[in-house]
Amino acid sequence: MSSIIKIKNGKGEHWKAIYDLPKFADGTRRRTSKTFPVGTPLKTVKEFVAQKELEAARGLSLENNPKITFEELGNIYFDTYTQFLSPSTLKGYKAVYYNSKPHGILNYWGKCQVRNIRTRDIQDYINFLSTKVSSKSVRNYIIILNLLFDLAVEERLMQRESNPMLGKLILPKYNKKPVEAYSLEEFNLLLKLAEQDENPNIELIINLTGLSGMRRGEVCGLKWTNINFTEGYLNVIENRIRVDKTTTLKQPKTKAGIRKIYVPQRLLDILKKYHTQYMLNKMKYGKDFVDSDYVLVKENGEPYTPQGITNCYVRFLERHSDQIRYLKFHGLRHTMASILCESVPITTISKILGHSRTSTTADIYLHESMDSQIDAAAKLDETIGNIRKTG
Repeated sequence: MSSIIKIKNGKGEHWKAIYDLPKFADGTRRRTSKTFPVGTPLKTVKEFVAQKELEAARGLSLENNPKITFEELGNIYFDTYTQFLSPSTLKGYKAVYYNSKPHGILNYWGKCQVRNIRTRDIQDYINFLSTKVSSKSVRNYIIILNLLFDLAVEERLMQRESNPMLGKLILPKYNKKPVEAYSLEEFNLLLKLAEQDENPNIELIINLTGLSGMRRGEVCGLKWTNINFTEGYLNVIENRIRVDKTTTLKQPKTKAGIRKIYVPQRLLDILKKYHTQYMLNKMKYGKDFVDSDYVLVKENGEPYTPQGITNCYVRFLERHSDQIRYLKFHGLRHTMASILCESVPITTISKILGHSRTSTTADIYLHESMDSQIDAAAKLDETIGNIRKTG
């Protein structure tokens, strides 16, 4: 219950309002007060207290269930609001929410009443998370919490101002790992080894990925009808992903991911060679040929899965481990971008890669070399010297 008391001191008589705040997640009572300046009318104080009581009532009540738990909120979200998420995104959200370890969202928050969770409780959770997972993973957990508390506001579980995620939260520093890419010399060696390798498809896999900069799912989703041999470009319109042992199609990661990529003549020549082989295999297998129109297929036309492409790549590197170092498959995309950064505008590279913002590309790939910094220092010396001579 709220109360108003009269205080008298050297400055005169004035009013003090004492009222309850929502309880902490563990049920601990919270109270606060506000002291008004001398001369404030009692009517003003009463209006303030009434407003605070109304805010608390609105913020803590749900018409159908005022004591809904976080677990029940999660059920609402996953049962109702995830229909249009991509399979891979939904799988990632569930992995974070249903993580069976103590720091899993459901395990940690499930029995708490949503209305009682405060910013301080969220910060305690972040501190706990940081001892269990990487700083990048902490951010993934916070993304899900944001989604769920936004839903709590929409479901009238709390006022928008009571959303604990709106308070000041301190996240652990995120130290991004440097991009790993092959040097130009290593990449040339890689292309040579792929050309001579025992796997007839590895040449296409390495060249297509390393010379177009496409993501693995985009490479998997490329069809022969997406290639314009006359004008020399690829249309990236589909992304094949594998979730729970099922390969499905989705659009590229962003709007910018749907794009046209002009590619080197070397890649076009290799693609023409493999297209000829595709047609020969189609005649060889007849009705048993899987005429999927996908570029990366096995001899019988069956499309490679994303993991199948990675497996081919890994085994290829294992066969040549004495000549070339191991990088993840995504390193081929990084390699193309890193090589282009030496001579191509960052805006062009961003469009090739399908990034929605040029700043993303620059943040990942644009790093000034030590030589360029030395050149800059020398240029500054030269400029200042010229100023002094003419001064």
